[in-house]
Amino acid sequence: MAIQRDRQEIRDILKLIEEFDANVCDIASQASIQQEAAAEALKELSRQGLGAVLRGMDVENINRDRLGIRVASLRAAGICNMEQLCALSVDQINDIKGIGDEAAWLIYTLAGRIRQEASAGLKVRVSLDDRSEAAASLLLTAKTAMETDNAVRQAQAIYAEYHDALRAAYTAAKPAAGTLRWLFTSAEKKKEAVDAALYLYGLLTGDYGERVRTAISAYDARAIPDSESVWEDFRHNSAAYYAQLDRLDRAISARIDNSYSGLPEELVRAVEMQPLYLDSLHAVLRPYQEFGARYILRQGKVLLGDEMGLGKTVQAIAAMVSLKAMGASHFMVVCPASVLVNWSREIRKFSDLPVTVIRGGDLTAARNWREHGGAAVTTYESISRFSLPEDFRFSMLVADEAHYVKNPAAIRTQALLILRRKAERVLFMTGTPLENRVDEMCFLISCLRADIAGQIKEMKYISSAPQFRERLAPVYLRRTRDDVLDELPALIEKEEWCEMGLAEWKQYALSVAAENFMAMRQVSWDVGDLSKSSKAKRLLELCDEAKADGRKIIVFSYFRETLRAVQQLLGKRALDPITGSVSPARRQELVDAFTAAEDGTVLICQVQAGGTGLNIQAASVIIFCEPQIKPSIENQAVSRAYRMGQLRSVLVHRLLCDNTVDERILELLREKQDIFDSFAEESTVGSEYVKAEKSISAAIIQMEKERLAAEEAPLLPE
Repeated sequence: MAIQRDRQEIRDILKLIEEFDANVCDIASQASIQQEAAAEALKELSRQGLGAVLRGMDVENINRDRLGIRVASLRAAGICNMEQLCALSVDQINDIKGIGDEAAWLIYTLAGRIRQEASAGLKVRVSLDDRSEAAASLLLTAKTAMETDNAVRQAQAIYAEYHDALRAAYTAAKPAAGTLRWLFTSAEKKKEAVDAALYLYGLLTGDYGERVRTAISAYDARAIPDSESVWEDFRHNSAAYYAQLDRLDRAISARIDNSYSGLPEELVRAVEMQPLYLDSLHAVLRPYQEFGARYILRQGKVLLGDEMGLGKTVQAIAAMVSLKAMGASHFMVVCPASVLVNWSREIRKFSDLPVTVIRGGDLTAARNWREHGGAAVTTYESISRFSLPEDFRFSMLVADEAHYVKNPAAIRTQALLILRRKAERVLFMTGTPLENRVDEMCFLISCLRADIAGQIKEMKYISSAPQFRERLAPVYLRRTRDDVLDELPALIEKEEWCEMGLAEWKQYALSVAAENFMAMRQVSWDVGDLSKSSKAKRLLELCDEAKADGRKIIVFSYFRETLRAVQQLLGKRALDPITGSVSPARRQELVDAFTAAEDGTVLICQVQAGGTGLNIQAASVIIFCEPQIKPSIENQAVSRAYRMGQLRSVLVHRLLCDNTVDERILELLREKQDIFDSFAEESTVGSEYVKAEKSISAAIIQMEKERLAAEEAPLLPE
């Protein structure tokens, strides 16, 4: 480059460098701008939410400690709820007739304490039921972040790599662009300036220039969302919005990260250092899901026990995608037949991994997978019907619903253990591993880490849950919805007690006299004429209310006879029932049809079949035709709809007949749920419940016989 002749060229280079650097800085800064916008929107949503909570609290709460505050004086001044009271200064309270100086300060202090307590327990949620301006602003920020995410990440990387060196070279080259100043510049400085200009020219024509142009192009191509379109997009892609809000900055909502609950700090640090390569993952992971994927890769052989609805499947797929980026080629998923189709769809949806479905002893499919790689998806029933070469190894084995192999002597367990020895990494997945006895859990752990299984076996009867979890930490990771998901709408459960008519009572008495426990459980549904069924009447009312509210409904029952009665009752508003005899492919078709159907549509499911592997977030009303004996059965069924991606509050209705087997089972359910929730279901008490399962029905039958014998027949209408 000739000094005199190319002075203008140097000016052009500096001008372009300045433009490029300004663009990079502007795009990179969008992340902080979006964080600030999200913080403001969350602050306003929190303010509105707190206002609603305080508005629902009667002013009488100020006297909860029985301090003798004159609530009547507050009411006389028009202060009826805590929102009104918390808005007052101490002077304004003091001005109220009947409130003195000392009382004013006490009221002011107590009101502040109540406000603080309400604020601490507040969870900010975005719901289609409440389209406030602040909620729309938050969604617009999330959508904007999604649209610009790729460009922002590119710009941040460019800034981190080039900015400091670029600015130093720019300063050094700037004298060469001048005129008078250049005449008095030393030869050494002139050479330095020209060399700097040449360096900048190289940046513009090389990798830096290409990357900047790509980032600018990506940013300019972003869609500009509006309030109306963003709500419709949120309806269909809510999980992506929540994930993006998490990524903006977890600190903006002042939430505590419980992703690491129960894990030692040293293990957390080691897991966080695990590389994760997700360029080929077609999903935005939540921070707790990223941690889960790193945990799977770092620990090698683990049991992921996240509560249902938290995305165990996508964490497993993320681990496979990351391994693929590191050169791995073969993965296998073993799952129940009911979720075979779902696994295949999820892998194709969230990754570029080829999927091979191996059904039964399909040797051709197995050979195709061995030769071409990708993810093989098969069932527990199939793995004993095909074999792999002795020297064949693959990168990762995923066993979904791992409690299927809790019996060491079962054929499918033995087949899975053979596969385990061929896999470099092993991931067991189950949402409710603690439902089993510790002996069964120890066996699952022993398949992964025999050393840890030996330790926890010695601790099986301890009551200190934290100790137990700490021992399990290297092999067992479990998070609950309350730990990691603040945005799920409320779960509202309601017992729908139905008053039986004479026909129902007579039929129930016959079932009790015959000591037919299963017939007793079908109380009200077994009357033949559904016009005489109190549960059928209430079910119709609930379905009508749900339709009027723009909701869809899932109806669960243990009994096929009840499902047929419900289908007869609802007619065209209900889809074909999902039972144990319905194929996985047909189940998915029904779920897809239900998702696309109009509001008020009902999906009828046998609780055993509909409680595993199906994602039915389209429903926000769940109706149980009868209570279930095991708490986990109801929990799994509810989790089909109440999971990440749910947009609305989920209403759970349990149809119950007063003073019948329903009431006895509900009492039993509450006892067992308390045990399950306390983590002690594997303790001595938990073991006793398992031993007592066989006598439950006999005990309830005896209780009902004695009760009916002691009571006179009720005077009920026909």
